[in-house]
Amino acid sequence: MSPTTKLPDLSRTPPPSHSPRPGTTPAKPSPRPSAGAETFGRRGPDASTTLRIGSWSARVVRGGQDAVDACRDAVQWTGPDLGTEDGYALRTVVVVGHDYCGFERFAELPVGTVVTATTPRGTFEYRVYAHYVSPGRGTPSQGLYWGDLTLQSCVGPNTGFSYLMRV
Repeated sequence: MSPTTKLPDLSRTPPPSHSPRPGTTPAKPSPRPSAGAETFGRRGPDASTTLRIGSWSARVVRGGQDAVDACRDAVQWTGPDLGTEDGYALRTVVVVGHDYCGFERFAELPVGTVVTATTPRGTFEYRVYAHYVSPGRGTPSQGLYWGDLTLQSCVGPNTGFSYLMRV
């Protein structure tokens, strides 16, 4: 990452209508990925990758700010496919989502929390080893993506990161 690399802008205000994403996963996922995003994994008949934190889960799609703003899925912002990452070589998977779309838990997961990713390559478990809150939203990302998997969301007026290693 260069010093000019920008974080996803998670500072958008919630849409005027009620958020289309509930706090928990609906029984049946939406059949299409977010606009401008491609699914990058497979789980079940809808061919999506899923992140699971306890009883909460979300589909993950690759995408940019448009996919984040669509509030439908967690968005893989950057990095290699889940299960092929190597945090020691700075090949970190970064998954983001707006706090007001149900992804606020990404910001400050307690150390020791296990996150499961189900992908076409298999099921992978990651354990949180640290989290960090950076002042402001959409600030430069230099030095803020670590480990095998970084989860990112806003927390109040700031941006929170949970850092995970594959177990």
